[in-house]
Amino acid sequence: MRHFKIRLLIFLLLILDLATKYFFYNMHAGTNVFFLQPTFNTGIARSLQVPLLGIIIITVLVMAGIYLLYCKKKVGWIFLGFFLAWALGNLIDRVWLGGVRDFINIGLFHFPIFNIADILLNVWIIWLLIQAFFGSEKK
Repeated sequence: MRHFKIRLLIFLLLILDLATKYFFYNMHAGTNVFFLQPTFNTGIARSLQVPLLGIIIITVLVMAGIYLLYCKKKVGWIFLGFFLAWALGNLIDRVWLGGVRDFINIGLFHFPIFNIADILLNVWIIWLLIQAFFGSEKK
């Protein structure tokens, strides 16, 4: 049952990410709202060019590492789903489109610009930090 929940969560979050990217980027929906400005990010961190094979290898290795943490009960299934949905959402964009579609811009000077997958990653990182600083210690 637990694996079904993980797969369902990953699927739903991945669909949410890809659908919003398509809706806002391809259809230019909501671009009259100041924080929705679709951009195509071909690099990592806006300019660092990494070969696609390198991105795929790094993503797969990190996903495997996070899954191992899940198996060792270091992260919960919800946050495993958040992380894997982020990784898959941006990897799909890079493989099929050559870059990531970002459309949410809440800062000045067009930084940061991000998408739903990036929000999932940040939620996951914040959760890890909370666990690291405030998590209960086993005695």
